[in-house]
Amino acid sequence: MKKLLLIIPFFIFLVSAAQDKAVVAWLNANAIPVEDATQTTLPTAFANALPQKFTDARVFGFGEATHHTKEFFDLKAKFFKYLVEKQGVTLFLMEESYQAEEGINRWVSGGEGNINTIKQNFLHGIWRAKEVVELLQWMRDYNTGKLREKQLRFYGMDDQFGQGLNTKLRAYNTKYTIGIPENLLAAADSCANAPLEAGGLKKQWSDRMLPKLKQIRQLLENQSGRLSAADAGEYYDQMRSLTYLEDYTVHVALPYADSRDKDMYNNVLRILEHEGPQSKAFIWAHNTHIDKKGYADYNMHSLGSRLKEHFSDGYYSVGFDFGKGKLFGTVYKNGKYNGWKIHTLEAPYEKTAAHTYLQVKRDVFFIDMQTALANKGVAAFFNTKMKQLGLGGPGFDPAEPAFYKIKQGEHFDGLIFVKTVSEATYEFAF
Repeated sequence: MKKLLLIIPFFIFLVSAAQDKAVVAWLNANAIPVEDATQTTLPTAFANALPQKFTDARVFGFGEATHHTKEFFDLKAKFFKYLVEKQGVTLFLMEESYQAEEGINRWVSGGEGNINTIKQNFLHGIWRAKEVVELLQWMRDYNTGKLREKQLRFYGMDDQFGQGLNTKLRAYNTKYTIGIPENLLAAADSCANAPLEAGGLKKQWSDRMLPKLKQIRQLLENQSGRLSAADAGEYYDQMRSLTYLEDYTVHVALPYADSRDKDMYNNVLRILEHEGPQSKAFIWAHNTHIDKKGYADYNMHSLGSRLKEHFSDGYYSVGFDFGKGKLFGTVYKNGKYNGWKIHTLEAPYEKTAAHTYLQVKRDVFFIDMQTALANKGVAAFFNTKMKQLGLGGPGFDPAEPAFYKIKQGEHFDGLIFVKTVSEATYEFAF
């Protein structure tokens, strides 16, 4: 019996090693090469081997396994540029605030400002990176000389920010003499300025606030009939702003609820409806948001799973994974933010897909999951639930690495793997 117990782990090791060898051989032969992890070149090899579902999609979700990684930012910029130039995408939707839109759109449409200050429009500090700003500069250059309907547009879809939405409402109320009572405006102030904290506010608070915001909505709707056609755009924008304020009010009360991804999904649908049935969109967010399946283990119905239900093959989800490299991590002392540091991950963790992918010859490659799952020799690997690092805003903590378990073949239509990553280029900590 003792010998049998010793043999079983060794047998499992042999099976696992054989599976790894088969998967690596298949990927060496079938993974689509990505020439480099820069944003200055188009993905030529990918363009010559386009998955049909990628060609046919209207909405493209591009994730990232970490929020602060140069290669992920640059690769997403590379694929966005390709989709703009080759597949007619004009909408750039980001895991970012509504409040960022006005300043960024003004600039990418040729307005005042400069490349050194445009990043201050981002309320998510994670996007204030050189790699993201370079993409905005490309968007500005692309838009030069084009009519509005042909220009690229930036949209924020996240519900995590309330600041400024109340002052926008007050200005609109004054400009168009809507007559919103002060007690309702004060309620909007309270909602916009409510702190987003780990514990959240009481749900009873949001239950008291939401009816007041709905009264404001009704007053705006009642007054819309007397607005001129020239004012229609500003009215639409104000109503969107109010929607984001309503969403924030719910989110700030229950920050770990499923509402955030639901709000992002509804915002995406509204944007696409406004832009018209021929519009095509690129979504920039974390893997866990663009994921097409969601996370039953965590009771999370992701943005991507909702988009997949709504658009079917019209939505294409691209996840990211990596092997090793430099990872950004925030430092907390006595429960308070105390700067940040760069950690080095020398090798992938055991029992992860990345551990297998690192053995592939190419430094960067794209896996079309439909092709992978159709191959009986490797399908089991992509249908096996394995750990994957999923690093959000706080980044990497070697003492408590953030894992979640997924079957990559079920959660993504495609996956980009990068062997070695580095931190995004920030001028200062955020």
